[in-house]
Amino acid sequence: MRKRSIIILAAALFFAILGWVAYGIFKRPNLTPNTQFTQVTGVHAMRVDYLDMSKSREEVDALESQMQRGGINMVVLSAGRVDWTYFPWREHHDSWSSDVKDTGIDFLAEDSQRFGKWAHVSAAVDMLAPLYIQNHPAEAALSASGTASKNLVSTMDLVDGQFGQDALSMIESISAIYPVNSIMVSELFYYTDGYGEVDKSAYMTYTGQQDWPRTPDGEIDINNPTIGAWRVYEIGRFLTKAADIVHQYNKQLFLEVRVALDENSNVVVENGADFATFLEYADRLVVWGNHELGGQPPNSIAKVTNFLLKLDTGKVILMLGLWDKLYSSDVPKDQMTAIQPGDLLIMLQSADQVGMQDYWITPSFLMSQPYWSLLDNLWGSRTASP
Repeated sequence: MRKRSIIILAAALFFAILGWVAYGIFKRPNLTPNTQFTQVTGVHAMRVDYLDMSKSREEVDALESQMQRGGINMVVLSAGRVDWTYFPWREHHDSWSSDVKDTGIDFLAEDSQRFGKWAHVSAAVDMLAPLYIQNHPAEAALSASGTASKNLVSTMDLVDGQFGQDALSMIESISAIYPVNSIMVSELFYYTDGYGEVDKSAYMTYTGQQDWPRTPDGEIDINNPTIGAWRVYEIGRFLTKAADIVHQYNKQLFLEVRVALDENSNVVVENGADFATFLEYADRLVVWGNHELGGQPPNSIAKVTNFLLKLDTGKVILMLGLWDKLYSSDVPKDQMTAIQPGDLLIMLQSADQVGMQDYWITPSFLMSQPYWSLLDNLWGSRTASP
């Protein structure tokens, strides 16, 4: 009898431990975001990006204090990619990052609950898919010269394929479960890539043409406006689905876009991007422009700002990256270096002078004390405006 009791107690203890572990991984966070910060004016956003997610719990307290002192009122968290998530995506265990698998921590849940007490929280969903493409090489986007991308799936696999379905499923899981105010779709850039056979067929159906437009030497003319119109149409189809999902859960949809300056300081938007059309689907555009200033000085950001202010100013946020140069996605974070604090100050002041009010600083791992001191002085005394 005693032996049987011991066995029962041991079994009960085993299942209790198993249940606790499962709770730690699968527990649902508070579903309700802090709606006080849903509509933020005078956006001072910080993209939280840790050098090592698995060790991020050691630094999150200090980071939170620094952001609060620096006047941050919007915190952007990485939800990961379809093939590498920072939350335990149900029924997609193979997509969990090693950080989640090894620690059992739902990083998106912990940080969204923490920062949501005092700021708008946006969950960034990265559309790059290096691991997915390794497993599905036929779905890789092709460049105009036929080179397969290591990071982007084809346009039509995004819009109508399995990858796109998975991306929308991920967006819905976050929207339904996590206490975030918005979902931000990032790295959705098709210009030099997206010319495979499936894409070509979709282009011909849309335009009635029999082939891609060609340059005199026979190359695909990636700057032809008919390609741009078709690409905007297809990306719009994906964004429509994403917006419907996000809005169903009373969240907002943000979209990351890019601009550049040519040698004459003219603002250039890559073929296949149409900001006015994208604003029909996205609640806000996050415009990444400072890395594409064409070697011009930091105050040239004013040119970009003037262009953006012609759009709906309440729906456009200017992103200022701290990287001193553009790095490829495979460069380790600890090898990246930052611009000078003085250059960041010049960009902020230059954009301020022409009327920009909404900013997005990225990434947090490059924010050393001189940058925090700069934000303390510029934004710390300003009251966040929900």
